[in-house]
Amino acid sequence: MQCEFLPLYSLDLNPIEFAFSAMKYHLHCNGEYAQLAMMQLTEQEIYITLLDALYKITPEDSYGWFMHCGYV
Repeated sequence: MQCEFLPLYSLDLNPIEFAFSAMKYHLHCNGEYAQLAMMQLTEQEIYITLLDALYKITPEDSYGWFMHCGYV
């Protein structure tokens, strides 16, 4: 058995951080981020708004994030 030490956690090398950033960007561009922050939407509208922002992220975006992080 051999122990291998993992590198320190880095936000710059985690693709999910790029996905969250893109999702917040899409919410901010439509003004929906402020509405979510002020809780003016119903629970169902919040889910729809978040799903809409997630659907704007393309597979090409995801592939690029993984390439940038060195996973491919």
